[in-house]
Amino acid sequence: TYSTILQGFFHVGRHVEARKFFMEKMINQDVELNNVTCRILLHGLCQNCYVFEALSFFQILESSGLVADIQVYTILIDGLSKNGHLENARSLFDNLPAKGLRPNVKTYTVMIQAYCHEGLLDEANELFREMEANDCLPNDVTYNMLIRGCLQNKNYYEAGVLLDEMLGRGFAADASTASVLLDLLDVQEQDPALLALCKKYSP
Repeated sequence: TYSTILQGFFHVGRHVEARKFFMEKMINQDVELNNVTCRILLHGLCQNCYVFEALSFFQILESSGLVADIQVYTILIDGLSKNGHLENARSLFDNLPAKGLRPNVKTYTVMIQAYCHEGLLDEANELFREMEANDCLPNDVTYNMLIRGCLQNKNYYEAGVLLDEMLGRGFAADASTASVLLDLLDVQEQDPALLALCKKYSP
């Protein structure tokens, strides 16, 4: 199928051919497009740092009558935030209700990760609490992402609170979180709060 060919181009790193194939073989020949095709295209473009081109193609897809699902928006939000365009990502996220869409756990986690990466812990924590208020429970990935953000921004108290909460829900610190804890301990071994976290939660 067209979607399989498109995915194949991206898989082997031939993103130029993928973009050309999409325009010449799919758009110009009026191939019926769906969310699967959209996800493949946008994910491949974002992975290769063509985020604004991904947005342009997304607008083409929408103008063709495609009604994008939350997975498509999550791919775009993730791509924008990871390529240094947090405000664009936040704008897309904030506009989801107007599109009749609700963020899922992955969408929230992507935005929380983006805030943590920029050191915006207040915004990350606010969004984290907003999840549950909107009946979207965080999973182990969400918890570990936010905990690592707190650790990397030296907010050890909040990291401890989140770790306790996470364990109480049956989740565990993953290997990446444990690694951050141990790396920080090597550098700041005199910090009592950090030392307590490492002793209690490292596997």
